[in-house]
Amino acid sequence: AALKAGFAMSADYTYGKGDYTFAFTEAENTMNGSATVESGNFNVVMDKDKLGYGAGSKGAVVTVAGSQIPFPELKVSYAESVFNFLMPVSKSDTPSDFAVVTKIIDLALPEEVWAMADPTAALPHDPLTVAIDTKGSAKLNIDMMDAAAMEAAGDAAPGELHSLDLTELTVKAAGAEIVGSGALTFDNTDTTTFQGMPAPTGTVDFKVTGANALMDKLASMGLIPEDQLMGARMMLGMFAKMVEGQTDTMTSTVEFKDKGLFVN
Repeated sequence: AALKAGFAMSADYTYGKGDYTFAFTEAENTMNGSATVESGNFNVVMDKDKLGYGAGSKGAVVTVAGSQIPFPELKVSYAESVFNFLMPVSKSDTPSDFAVVTKIIDLALPEEVWAMADPTAALPHDPLTVAIDTKGSAKLNIDMMDAAAMEAAGDAAPGELHSLDLTELTVKAAGAEIVGSGALTFDNTDTTTFQGMPAPTGTVDFKVTGANALMDKLASMGLIPEDQLMGARMMLGMFAKMVEGQTDTMTSTVEFKDKGLFVN
């Protein structure tokens, strides 16, 4: 009721370098640690049409020790972490913007953790990165803040997806990397061609580096049986093509058009 009457809020908060320490004891369990962060931010926006939230930090280092940790200490660091989302909340006759962003950049794990998963050091122990940045537009058929309307909707979709942009996809781990980007629009009058999903139109491009080398190493570690390795290579060959002049690099273009799916 307050939102419909005009209640709105918007807040942005930033902070500089911070240092934290903590310690606790509970029965026989103990834990202590410290954390530092170079900078960070927090934001929130809310009114009758939208709800948004975001937070992030840079240059974080966390060190923890305790009775439940199987190492003298556990130290984890990352260059940057980001989480943001924006969503419409009100019924509308026209599409509204939404966005979801989540990133963890250069997450460095201690060698003790790597040793548990990779005791022979067969894999590169480089920092890990996962980044997903999406945005689009959707039209709601019900008010998300109306509890009665949400209950009456049951399992039905609350609205229609009209567009989706993959601004960034990056996954870097164990010497391999996947990057991707693309854009799709959706025909909500056709939900039969793709079995309940509105028919998409658009293209998404991917580039994969180091996948074959990673699969070889996982097979040598006994984590992938030979028959599964062959199946994985065949599947990769169906959807990706090698880039001439570049080592272990493949690309894939996935296109939705004319009510069909086309690869390369």
